[in-house]
Amino acid sequence: MKVFGRKRGYKLKSLKKKKFEKIFPKLNLDSTKKIDKNTFTNLPCNIKQIWLEIGYGNGEHLNWQLENNPNVAFLCCDPYLNGTANLVTSIKEENYERIKVSMEDGTLLLELLPSNFISKAFILFPDPWPKKKHHKRRLINSDTIKELSRVMKTNAQLRVATDNPSYCAWILHYFLNSENFIWNADSKEDFIKKPLDWPQTRYEKKALLKGNNPIFLIFTKKKNKHY
Repeated sequence: MKVFGRKRGYKLKSLKKKKFEKIFPKLNLDSTKKIDKNTFTNLPCNIKQIWLEIGYGNGEHLNWQLENNPNVAFLCCDPYLNGTANLVTSIKEENYERIKVSMEDGTLLLELLPSNFISKAFILFPDPWPKKKHHKRRLINSDTIKELSRVMKTNAQLRVATDNPSYCAWILHYFLNSENFIWNADSKEDFIKKPLDWPQTRYEKKALLKGNNPIFLIFTKKKNKHY
């Protein structure tokens, strides 16, 4: 399945373009090879987990997690050039060895991952494709959930955010019908307020400025029967 959306926005400024072109090759994930622990060739010995973010936008959330979780390595993807440039040029050099960045579709990255590999995953404010004729373009569907279930470890946490009511209902429909995930919510507070380690992103701020109410969904991966 192809993830639809813009791949390029405004023209990169000269200094940012030069910095991006210098740094990105060091962080770029080779999409022709299967991923394993050797993907991080200089992985520090203190790394305990590998986390995944699909669609990092401008990279605010991912960079915050990178800074605040020194024992975690990160895999991430987003086909949008400008957002990738913002992420890459904001990463501190000492963190280069703990992150691999792909500009391919999220579904392709999932296909490259081995089973039971990811300890936490994030899909924050994916494009809701609000028109009914475009619903087939939505990232979250039964196929994506099946792949997430395969690559995530038992009890791994998946965080999803959206400010679109239709997409929220869509997301819950697919996850609640999955045998491999539990929705961690006992009351309204559990999905209208987020944990302290969930920083605000540009897209969340835009949603609030529009008067939209972001929904924060947390799912836990159950023991997989098939992998």
